[in-house]
Amino acid sequence: MRIKTILLYTGVIVILLVGGLFGAYKYFFGTLTQDTSFQEAVHNASESLSVTTYEEQSLEDANIKNIAIFGIDSKTSDNGRSDATMILSIDYEHNKIKLCSIARDTLVYIPEKDVYEKFTHAYAYGGATLAVKTLNTNFNLNITDYVAVNFSEMAGIVDMLGGVEVDLSAAEIPYIGENASTSGLYAGENVTLNGEQAVSYSRIRHLDSDNVRASRQREVMNSIFEKARNMSATQYPGLIREGLSMCTTSLDYSEIFGFSKILLSDNLTLEQEALPGDDIDAWGGIMSSSGAWCYVYDLREASNKLLTFIYEDIYTNSGMDLPEATVDKSFVN
Repeated sequence: MRIKTILLYTGVIVILLVGGLFGAYKYFFGTLTQDTSFQEAVHNASESLSVTTYEEQSLEDANIKNIAIFGIDSKTSDNGRSDATMILSIDYEHNKIKLCSIARDTLVYIPEKDVYEKFTHAYAYGGATLAVKTLNTNFNLNITDYVAVNFSEMAGIVDMLGGVEVDLSAAEIPYIGENASTSGLYAGENVTLNGEQAVSYSRIRHLDSDNVRASRQREVMNSIFEKARNMSATQYPGLIREGLSMCTTSLDYSEIFGFSKILLSDNLTLEQEALPGDDIDAWGGIMSSSGAWCYVYDLREASNKLLTFIYEDIYTNSGMDLPEATVDKSFVN
């Protein structure tokens, strides 16, 4: 009888533990919108995503995870144009988080459509799958995951963190006022923006260059990272639950949870880069197909810059010979 009682109690405890774990999973990750169709494409990556197969295996073997981040210009994160695109590199090799912006108006070759168009249109043509395939094809990458968030959702994430701090110029404030209240704003360092203000700040287009616009987006992302890292442990459950509900991603909960290993590191550093940036010659050109203005630069040179930024010595010592550029100066009319 005693053995049966012990077994009964043990069974009850196991059930409670399993139930507790299931409840915790549902709380943390029940709001996650996972793009399973993208995951299916990953299984056939060489065809569906144009994942680069490196002759030298050193890059594939590197403990570095690259994720495409898309800011979508629509009310949902599953359609519309990618108004902001960044490559997030989680670099366990060098204990770094890296962000590289890709100019939205960059002229690229879009596979499947078989056209040369602005990169921003790839997402509208074929969602995340085609946008990632376009990144991999033009920049010699091997990205197999993405996160997409629309701008209204981004505002919610910023507000959830209590705002973000940016260095704000007097010239930028009127442009923020086009889409958000500027009450309380002033020119200076570490000025706090709420969600709507941060989104409007990230989307300033006509004040200066596309590179500066991209730097604003990275500044907001950097502040989000720092805010998240400085939160108390008791605040993380709400952050995870609410944050995941605002995104669409190919990542599953175990992969997201695994990133905490580096995110909680004391000596973690964040580095930023941009394409084309100031060190690559870029030209404005008119596309013959649509008559629209686009950003033209040598994508082989850009690939070399990007791979050096992501992989550092692992790439520079690999001896890789990149293929010819999909787009170069000859595309300018």
